[in-house]
Amino acid sequence: MAEDSLFSDDSSDEDQFFSSTRSEIDASQYRSLSPWAVATLVLALLALSLLILMGPDGVFLYAPVQLAGIVVGLIAMLKIRRNSFEFTGEKVTRIGLMINTVFLLIMTTWATIVYFTEVPEGYSRISFSTLEAEGVSAGSPISPAVAQYDGEPVFVKGYIHPGVNGLGNITRFVLVGDLKTCCFGGQPKPWDMIEVDLLEGQQVTYNMKKRGIWGRMRIDLTPRLAVGSSKEATGEAQLQGGYFRLEADGVK
Repeated sequence: MAEDSLFSDDSSDEDQFFSSTRSEIDASQYRSLSPWAVATLVLALLALSLLILMGPDGVFLYAPVQLAGIVVGLIAMLKIRRNSFEFTGEKVTRIGLMINTVFLLIMTTWATIVYFTEVPEGYSRISFSTLEAEGVSAGSPISPAVAQYDGEPVFVKGYIHPGVNGLGNITRFVLVGDLKTCCFGGQPKPWDMIEVDLLEGQQVTYNMKKRGIWGRMRIDLTPRLAVGSSKEATGEAQLQGGYFRLEADGVK
């Protein structure tokens, strides 16, 4: 009997050992990947996609995405460590945090350097907000502040309007200031468009990237068709010309 009891105790201890091991294995199998960790990585990849598509000019779009990714990543780390028996995903979170942090620093630095070095010497930076028709009348659609740029060398950044005559080897086109008009077309406001003529030998290919163009600004209020446009610009008729033209010296 003593011998039977001995074997019986050993069997019980062994069963308890394997039962405990199985419980630990089963518990680990039921842990789920933290949705916060997934969100961190998704935001990182989204920001990278915007970076590739837009370059340094899109920093105001993807920098907030990267900042959100960093905040979400920190929350993910906190939740995973507080609920380690419920969630996994610390490695995924670390990868997302690293991508968001590193590229946020790199791209903000790059965008800053580009901004302060992109304007050629002798040219004045203007924007489409500079040309807005505020404080003007129907009889005088150009304000004195804008009129001073007539004949002056300026540098401006914008997007090629999709109503161009062809998608490659473009030498004449309309520059607009926002992505909405760039993507969907339509007739821009006369002060929200610049007709561009490139120098002989220069040409561009249509895409949705922001471009920097420098040259001599001309103000022209004469009713006319916009340069380089086609009927596909608005569906029915060619683009009407705006108030501004640019005799471009260069484009990038």
